[in-house]
Amino acid sequence: MIFAAGGVLAYFFLGVVGIVAGRGRLSGALAVLVGLVSLGLWAPGFPEGLLGDPPWGIPLVGDTLALAFWCFIPLVHATVWWHERRRPSAFHGLVTLLVGTCLATVLSRDLFNLYVAMELGSLLSFLLIGYDARSRAVWASLQYLILATVGMILYLFGVGLVYGTLGTLSLSRIAELSPDFAHPPLAVGMGLLVAGTAVKAGVFLVGLWLPAAYGEAPTGVTTLLAGLVGKMGIVVLARLCQSLPVGGIVAALGAFTGFGGLLYALWEKDLKAFLAYQVISHIGYMLMGFGLGGPAFFAGILYTVAHCLFKGLLFQAAGEGVEAVGERDIPSLAGRLPRPVAWGLALGTWTIVGLPPLAGFVSKEYLGIVASSGFSWICALLAVGTAASFAKLIPLFRAGSRGDGWGGVGLLAGGVVGFSAWGLLALPSLWAPDVWAKAIGAAALGYGLYFLLRRVRPRLPAVTMDRVSVAILLGAVVIPLALLLRG
Repeated sequence: MIFAAGGVLAYFFLGVVGIVAGRGRLSGALAVLVGLVSLGLWAPGFPEGLLGDPPWGIPLVGDTLALAFWCFIPLVHATVWWHERRRPSAFHGLVTLLVGTCLATVLSRDLFNLYVAMELGSLLSFLLIGYDARSRAVWASLQYLILATVGMILYLFGVGLVYGTLGTLSLSRIAELSPDFAHPPLAVGMGLLVAGTAVKAGVFLVGLWLPAAYGEAPTGVTTLLAGLVGKMGIVVLARLCQSLPVGGIVAALGAFTGFGGLLYALWEKDLKAFLAYQVISHIGYMLMGFGLGGPAFFAGILYTVAHCLFKGLLFQAAGEGVEAVGERDIPSLAGRLPRPVAWGLALGTWTIVGLPPLAGFVSKEYLGIVASSGFSWICALLAVGTAASFAKLIPLFRAGSRGDGWGGVGLLAGGVVGFSAWGLLALPSLWAPDVWAKAIGAAALGYGLYFLLRRVRPRLPAVTMDRVSVAILLGAVVIPLALLLRG
């Protein structure tokens, strides 16, 4: 445990040094190295221990979920560092601090410590989204901060109710107490924990701050948000599912989120906004895995890691393409992108669609195998919808110029390929011919659906801050009420 905690503290120290001493680029590079060394020293994991003395010591654990994130966090940080290497030192210091909060989040098993980590992550994300001081980016970052703060207030109320009933903040101790819905304050507290974290995680309706924040942030920041920071709310929901009887509501939120995000993604023409809506849709897979528990929990980990890699690749390639061409409209980008960008988008698209033998296929199909039959069908339908929405990117795969090199796109592409190879070797059940046929058939059906729907122009409700705020308040009522009724 000491090596993992030391890695987190080193990240925070180097982040502060980068801001105060003006050596952000150097301290960021050192932080990546420290993260790798720390991982090598504490892998393959460690049992739960306390950082500090009881009763206020923070419980930390190096389990599969924490290990999975630590394995790719240095890769994402290195990608952002390379793409934004010409940025001022303060920028790199903020990035290093933000990555440090993510490392702390995945290790923690304490309700209040998770709150502190998520709040600090929200503040640092706010600063980085609006770093360029463009009016649209500043407004998007402010919306993100306000809505995330509302979510964290709900979470904090939930912490108070759970602590007041059970007398502990340790998720492991809470799991040992086997809480149920018989006590109304406890049921409401659990519901508020889920509702507040759902805002941070980007669950559909309550998390519709996400397209504006991802769409307006600088390219490196978007890659960091999509590839890492945006998953911290999902990590917290996974921890809640391990300790509290909220798996059913989390799985239901996953199904709702998958189809809700897909509905908006199908007809979106702005490249970065389209990818952001797809982030929301694919959060559904993760939540279904974590909510169902058992073998599906491990499938949720697989999909979360895979999504971090291929969605980070897609946003990195999209950001570089938008910077090179000066356009965001998908039809306007056809045939004009640099070769590394076009090929990065192609690899990311084939991966997220779930074509074998790539990482999306590995994680989606394994989740479909271990999930219950009803959720397996939901995963299959979402796969068809994903293929239909991504069909619009096919004209972008034809490059318009050679480009300046692979850079950050190459790093993440290597991560996607490496995860794909590992998954196929580690999960022999994926070699079954019917599994490959199912994945290819879903992609083919999706592309056929695209040609049927491409001329349809539905009028979807506009995403505005007031509507998202109302959705958050409704979630704060509906989710605790659902848990109360179960009791």
